[in-house]
Amino acid sequence: MQNIINVFKQVGGLSSENEQILISSIHKITFPPKVVLQKQGKVSDKIYIVEKGIVRTFYYKDGKDVTYSIATQNDFAGSMSSFFMQKPSNKIVETIEESVLWELEYHRLESLFESNQELSRIGRIFTNYGISVMEKRFDDMMFYTAKERYDILMQERPDLILKVPLSMIASYLGVTQETLSRIRK
Repeated sequence: MQNIINVFKQVGGLSSENEQILISSIHKITFPPKVVLQKQGKVSDKIYIVEKGIVRTFYYKDGKDVTYSIATQNDFAGSMSSFFMQKPSNKIVETIEESVLWELEYHRLESLFESNQELSRIGRIFTNYGISVMEKRFDDMMFYTAKERYDILMQERPDLILKVPLSMIASYLGVTQETLSRIRK
């Protein structure tokens, strides 16, 4: 958790008092592999920060699962639009391997934001960060070839290739497993 708190301090200038308030408001939970954290069609009342492990967010299209995001250490995981908009999610969130996660509950977080200006500002900064991460992902999918997307993944997150099944990597990159195999050669 200290890594995550340090990120909050660096990005938002988190005070010691609010550090304690934030720590007391989130829960550390360990999940085994293949635990569904968010079901499709349900409103997300929790998001997670990954301390250890891997969490995948995906959806089904034409009978196939499509990997939307893969979260690792210090990443947020969950159906963000469902969480913030409090609307049913079209995504499923599942652990890929044993994962240590910090759970943030919607109503608790909203209460903190309403009552604490510093935490509200930090929340806004992280929301903006999340939007920029998703915009980068969208840009990568729109403007780069499959080979370039694979190269970016290898440069930014080489550990995923060793820990995540290639079918999920291929789906995340927007290619078939056969295309991924050709790219890797």
